[in-house]
Amino acid sequence: MSQIKLKQLQHESDTWKRELGFMMDENVRLKNRLAEILKTEFDNDLLEDIENFQNRFIREDEVISLLRKDIAKLDKLLVREIFEDGQIIDNVNRMLKEIRRNIGIAESQFGKLKLEFNSYLFENLQ
Repeated sequence: MSQIKLKQLQHESDTWKRELGFMMDENVRLKNRLAEILKTEFDNDLLEDIENFQNRFIREDEVISLLRKDIAKLDKLLVREIFEDGQIIDNVNRMLKEIRRNIGIAESQFGKLKLEFNSYLFENLQ
């Protein structure tokens, strides 16, 4: 694999790590906001919805963790110096496609979750 291509893959991996870091930070902020709400007086009828959001935030943490592990595996492949082996190149290409797809899905779902949570709070809190 050429040095230029390898450098591009490393750049893309670094970008994904920053994006996942941002998602982790945002998810912490959302969970903290949820904790703030639970400390105040709110309609107990909303408790089931609040619990649902909490579970979704926890699942986001799990998705982010899995994606970080996938990227770490890819990084290990990228630092190997035996890229001439067709098997390794095939593994890298397969992992790239999968990670790109999964990152796109995760970003989309997380963006949707943030919007739903903020809209829900705006509509239901006094």
